[in-house]
Amino acid sequence: MTSQEPLRTLPTSKCLYIKQQLIQGMRAKRFTDRLPSENQLAATFGVSRMTARKALVELETEGLVERIRGRGTYVKKSDPAMGYFVVQPSRRHAETLDVAYSTRVLELRSLEKPPPMVAKRMAYSGMTILARRLHCFDGKPVRYEIRHLRGDLCGSILFEDLETVSIHELLVDRLDLPLTRVWQRITAETLDARTAAVLEVPVGRPAFHILRTTYTHDTPVTCVEYFIRGELAFEDSFAPGRTGPPPGLGFGH
Repeated sequence: MTSQEPLRTLPTSKCLYIKQQLIQGMRAKRFTDRLPSENQLAATFGVSRMTARKALVELETEGLVERIRGRGTYVKKSDPAMGYFVVQPSRRHAETLDVAYSTRVLELRSLEKPPPMVAKRMAYSGMTILARRLHCFDGKPVRYEIRHLRGDLCGSILFEDLETVSIHELLVDRLDLPLTRVWQRITAETLDARTAAVLEVPVGRPAFHILRTTYTHDTPVTCVEYFIRGELAFEDSFAPGRTGPPPGLGFGH
């Protein structure tokens, strides 16, 4: 590719061709920092500056480059957050695996105040709802849920049938609590005797441990722990240019 390359060698979509050449250059590590300017691209490919600018703008939109006013266009550095590993809600995961899904409520009651760690995560020390549930595939326990909800906002959940109703849907649709933000942490752990007994597996079995706090705007509404049997496989697909996880996916049924 030289500045003398005739325009007739370009395909109908000149912008697309320029993009392809730049992407190939980035993959081959010919471009590792700054890309050619609009003027350089226009001269090299024999196109207008507007066409060159359009190619760079589209690369920026796709998350491949970063354009800095007055400085130029730069290759966007690899970001480990460009792809997201999403654990599907229990019911959806069961549908993916083509197995029967069921939920058992192990405990549902009010607490005068939340446990200290929950109180800290929720910045709340008033009456709390405790819901412990077991999610099963073909009758086999696979996911153990320990959830605390603010009693002043979610007290009516005590009267719901949580073996058939989604907590997420209760919060959003019936209690008008839009879930707008999530903090979460996922770790791999071995199960202690108590949790292993609930999941009906030997002590020391590996599991995913998920801690999650969900907010309505700036207000923490619910804190939940999940213990998921480690032998389960999770699959997902995502667009590599995304800046956030796919909307609407969570862990709760």
